[in-house]
Parts: sequence; structure tokens; C-alpha cells
Amino acid sequence: MDGLVVILATAGRSDLLERTLRSLLACERPGAYRETIVVENGGQHGAQEVVERFRQTLGARYLYVPRGNKSFALNCALETIGDELIFFTDDDVRLDPRVLSLYATCGALHPQGRFFGGPTSVDYEQEPPRWLKRYLPISAVGWEWKASTDVVKKAAFLGFNWAAYARDIRAAGGFDPDRGPGSPTGSTGQESDMQRRLLARGLSGCYVPEARVWHYIPVDRCNREWAIERNYRHGVEHGRKHAGDRPAMGGLPLWVMRRRAQVALRGAVSALLGGEESRFKAAHRRSHLRGIMDGIRKAREQESASGLQLAAQGS
Repeated sequence: MDGLVVILATAGRSDLLERTLRSLLACERPGAYRETIVVENGGQHGAQEVVERFRQTLGARYLYVPRGNKSFALNCALETIGDELIFFTDDDVRLDPRVLSLYATCGALHPQGRFFGGPTSVDYEQEPPRWLKRYLPISAVGWEWKASTDVVKKAAFLGFNWAAYARDIRAAGGFDPDRGPGSPTGSTGQESDMQRRLLARGLSGCYVPEARVWHYIPVDRCNREWAIERNYRHGVEHGRKHAGDRPAMGGLPLWVMRRRAQVALRGAVSALLGGEESRFKAAHRRSHLRGIMDGIRKAREQESASGLQLAAQGS
């Protein structure tokens, strides 16, 4: 293994960034550890000053990318390193002190054909109602791999607690700027998309059960409005994956038309007979469906624009 590098993107959250870097500083640092790269994107809001305070103690390095796009920022950081194992995390986490050592050990044991990930827990600013947790994404409630094997053959690891070799990320084409925070589509899932591409190239995931990371969740990221908006972005990602499905009525696939009818019927029943949670569930479903339709439309528009551009270049 050439070494271990930590990469995280940040945008406008220097207070949380400092908390995260303090947690990284408290981690055991294996001999393979090289540096932590912080990529601020979309505007400079104090991250450089925070990183400078950890330059000597943590080997922290600051990069700035004017474009506000997480995937693009991660790709820029990738251009500055060699073929090291990269631990990807976010600017709003705290880590088990063994995380870096555990990933370094796993990387040394599996220098080829693997990427890695661990479980996640949550640090709530204020814990949401129990019923609402059922509608929050796993990034806001925690995740663990329940299978009896540590081999993971699906895109399961969360973006703030996984690791992969830089050479494998590059071979898979880098992160997709059309996915994730700051993307033009508004979808989620740039890390899941990358993991699917790694799997398609013959790699498999490796679950590291002791490498736990806690994700900080403020009140405004675990309330009803946020859950509905987040479900819309999940819908956009879902729609993008199905943009090639054969269109039926109105240019939409038949399964989308059926789902639209089901959502409308359930929404009408909830409006007449349902209580608070039932009405929320109806709005939650509608947001996902709206995201699916927008995702299909946006993906097709991009494909059409790319086709026209290629045709113009060839003429």
C-alpha cells in the first residue's frame, strides 16, 4: 500500500469542520498515514484558517475549488495525490479513534480488488420523533451491515465512512459532477454511484465493523420539511437511472404512470381520513414521485444536448 490519505469536501461549515479535524487528530495514525486534504468549494468561508491550525499536527492541506460541486471538488483532490488508499469522510463527523488504523490494516491485507466501509451512528442536535425516523435517510439514523460475511457486493457504504484506492476511483472515471451536492440535477448518491461502478469493474466491498463514524445531524436536517426534500432528491437519482426505460403516455415509462395513479389515490384517502403521519407519508411519496419524473426529464435533456453537441462537432 502506497499510503493512506483522508479527503473531505466542505462548504460553509467551518465550525463543524474544526470539530471533525479535532476528531481526526485524536485518531491513532498508522505509519501509512500521509495527510488530510480539505477541499473547500463554492466560496471561501473560513475553512482555510481552520485547516491551517491543523497543518503541522495533522498534516492537513487546504485546496479551494470555486465551483460549488462536491463531486468536482473530490476529483480535484484526486488529481493531487498518487495511488494511495483514500478514506473519504465529511466535515460533520466524529470518528472512533481506531478508524484510520483499521482502514490502513485492511488496505494492506487487500491491496487489490477491494474497497472498504464501516458502520455509522448519529449525533443529533435534537432527536426527532420516533415515527419520523422511519422516513429519514440512513445517513440521519445510522447504518450497519447485517450479513454474516464481511464481503459486500452492493453499493452500501455511506459517503462519510468509506475508503478506496485512488487508482480504482480514477479507473472508474472519477466522481460524477451530475450527482451529489451542487450538481445541476439536484440528485444524491455520488458515492453510491462510484461504488456501483467499482463493483461493475469486478471489485467487492469489505465491511470493517469496528471503523465507526458518527454523523452530526442538526435540527434542520431531520425535520419533516427536510425529509420531504431529501426524498425528492432520492427520486431524482432513481429517475436518472431509469431514463432509458421505454416511454409510454406523456413520455414517461408505464411504471411511472402506474405509480402516479397510486400516489394520487393514496393521497386523496390520506387527505380525507388520515392523521398527521398519514398526511406526511402522502407528501413524502409525492416528493419522491416528483423527483423520479424530474430525474428522467433532466437525464434525457442532458443526453439530447450531448447528442446535438456531438453532431455539431462532426459536421
